[in-house]
Amino acid sequence: MIGELVLAMEAVAPRRLAASWDNTGFLLGDPSRELRRALLTVDLTHAVLDEAIAAKCQAIIAYHPPIFEPLKQLTAMHAHEQILLRCAENKIAILSPHTALDAVCGGMTDWLADMIDAGARVALEPATNLNSPVQEAPSERTLNQARTRAPVAGRPQVHGQGRALTLIKPRTTNDIAKQLRTSLRLSAGDVAYCELQKSRRHACVAVVPGSGASLLALAIEAGCTLMVTGEAKHHDVIHAREMHCDMILLGHTNSERGFMPHFAKQLQPHVPQVRLLVSKRDRHPLHSA
Repeated sequence: MIGELVLAMEAVAPRRLAASWDNTGFLLGDPSRELRRALLTVDLTHAVLDEAIAAKCQAIIAYHPPIFEPLKQLTAMHAHEQILLRCAENKIAILSPHTALDAVCGGMTDWLADMIDAGARVALEPATNLNSPVQEAPSERTLNQARTRAPVAGRPQVHGQGRALTLIKPRTTNDIAKQLRTSLRLSAGDVAYCELQKSRRHACVAVVPGSGASLLALAIEAGCTLMVTGEAKHHDVIHAREMHCDMILLGHTNSERGFMPHFAKQLQPHVPQVRLLVSKRDRHPLHSA
């Protein structure tokens, strides 16, 4: 049943770890409906929905929540509402893990960090609501306590947003950018970076999939001299440079999409009777010139 997939996702990426502004979990559908196939995607587009319908899926797990802001109406006037209506018409449930999957140990952020180095890491913004379903803003005292704990190699001590990754061997921005481009199978035009000095080697790197500029101040406080993320606004890049912090921008979904097969493997033991598919039509909306 769909409800079993909801429980599986809660086991892998608990909703209580999500950011307070996020909308994660079971978003649309009937939990008692039979489930045989589910499709995993970063973005739920018409093309991905066509793929799910053709594959006879009863559920879609969309990393980015298709329902984010409160809905005051549901019509066919806008693309995202059309998609929701089509899902309802085809009895396809929608679930979304988003920042819960970012925050959990061994989730998307650690996957991206592992591509850089296997060194010790801690969460930039530790989760503080582990016993509560409601996200609470972490206090400065909690953040400071988390930052001063000795890091454990390979995995963060606590769940939370972003990682401060201590490299086993310091490396330059260009070297890390090239490695990520190769590991993520990106073209040269997909990856951009700014660096203050070509010879500067980084001992501590902030890693935030998606859009990480909101964690820049915490990254700098944690001693990071480089942030690896998907995207950032122009003025955020300028601010980072003025704060002597280099940035590598991989493209928003380029920093996320490669984790979907790993996420499917994490979910599968919890729903062995369900066939989990990773979308082949989910892709970055932009092309390099």
